Amino acid sequence: MAEHYQVPIYGPDKEDAFWLEGLPAQSRMFGLDECAALTPTKWLEEGDKVQVGEMSLNVLHCPGHTPGHIVFINEQARLALVGDVLFNGGVGRSDFPRGDHQALIASIRNKLLPQGDDMAFIPGHGPMSTFGMNVKPTRSCAKSQPSGRALPYKTTKGRICAPFQC
Repeated sequence: MAEHYQVPIYGPDKEDAFWLEGLPAQSRMFGLDECAALTPTKWLEEGDKVQVGEMSLNVLHCPGHTPGHIVFINEQARLALVGDVLFNGGVGRSDFPRGDHQALIASIRNKLLPQGDDMAFIPGHGPMSTFGMNVKPTRSCAKSQPSGRALPYKTTKGRICAPFQC
């Protein structure tokens, strides 16, 4: 595609190189035509900016779902493209090869929540939401989790929330 269209291919953080190197095996595993391994023109890193037309996206490295997972932040639109780090009402999966649940929680706590309650996000699956959504901890899985599994915090309006449960 890069050669055909004469465009650069941006990849996630380089820590996810093993996923792109494994594309031939993954395509066979899912019964698809085999695709070639891919090496991006540029690996994205924390602090990079990606320009899409007139829109500027800041890159945050948010490991956990995968070691090289990145999130795109559009400050002007107050919108985050978070992929599978976060969903409306829950955290993403970390049970993939080299996934790390503690790193996932740290990415949410230290990189996403500081963006502010009003920051909307688009997850990899399911409906959009905001970082400041208020989800009551009534789910049985949340009640049964050992201390520290949920991420309670106060919104800017002082409401206590636990939106990122099990």
